[in-house]
Amino acid sequence: MTDKDDEQELAMIAARAAEIKTGLDAAYSVEELRRPLSTRSVHALIAGVTASTAAKLKALSARVEQLENGGIRYAGTWQRALPYGRGSVVTSGGGMWAALRDTSEGERPGDAPDAWQLAAKAARPVVRSKATGQQ
Repeated sequence: MTDKDDEQELAMIAARAAEIKTGLDAAYSVEELRRPLSTRSVHALIAGVTASTAAKLKALSARVEQLENGGIRYAGTWQRALPYGRGSVVTSGGGMWAALRDTSEGERPGDAPDAWQLAAKAARPVVRSKATGQQ
């Protein structure tokens, strides 16, 4: 089956589920509600729920694939004159920062908490003795 066939089948099942739901929402008498459901009705309800779940899972799978393909976008050292897109990673002030949303020029990591999240902070810088060259 192709994706188009799958989509058509899911659409047909979803339409049938909507018909069944409309019928179930109609006003029934107490006697009608006490009657057991037919096997066909139960199967149709299960098919409707399955189709709905499948459509949602397909959309989520596509979103996960998109996110996984994006990866981390290292944009270098933060520069005041550049805007950064959501998910961009920059270094600034001894730390690595991830953009939580699209940023405009001048939104400095650390000064705009709604725009940037600290991902990693550098340790203290190494101070070397000039005389011995040791730490």
